[in-house]
Amino acid sequence: MQLLILRHGEAEPVRGDDAARQLTERGREAVARVCEMRAAELAGVRAIWASPFIRTQQTARIVADLLGLPVKTESLLIGDTPPELVLNALQQVDTASYPLLLVSHQPLVGRLVNGVCGSGNRYPMGTSSLACLRAPVWADSCGELEWLQHAY
Repeated sequence: MQLLILRHGEAEPVRGDDAARQLTERGREAVARVCEMRAAELAGVRAIWASPFIRTQQTARIVADLLGLPVKTESLLIGDTPPELVLNALQQVDTASYPLLLVSHQPLVGRLVNGVCGSGNRYPMGTSSLACLRAPVWADSCGELEWLQHAY
């Protein structure tokens, strides 16, 4: 199975409610650039899950508009969720829904990518970074990184 993980684009500075932060113009452009660079790989995505935070919803919408897919809001995709909870949820997903795209935050995206790959902290997930993982089952150290695309 294939899983794509996208960290939201650059967002405005924190000035109150972190969940309400929006993408900057630079963040929107970076997400669009990553989507353009990996358009062929993204074309196969069958479902998009995103954190409920504004910046991840905006990031997911950029991809969803490109692919003509809806975005499913998943509250477990906030940044401080233990990765095991996400992996457990992924194990419940019908294989026909893959490739699946998750749009989320740090530290969750880094922990998911590096945990599934058993790579410590080898693969950085900066803003607008898109990773593609392949695994027979979603669990720690059971997969491999196929590619990692950074916007810059």
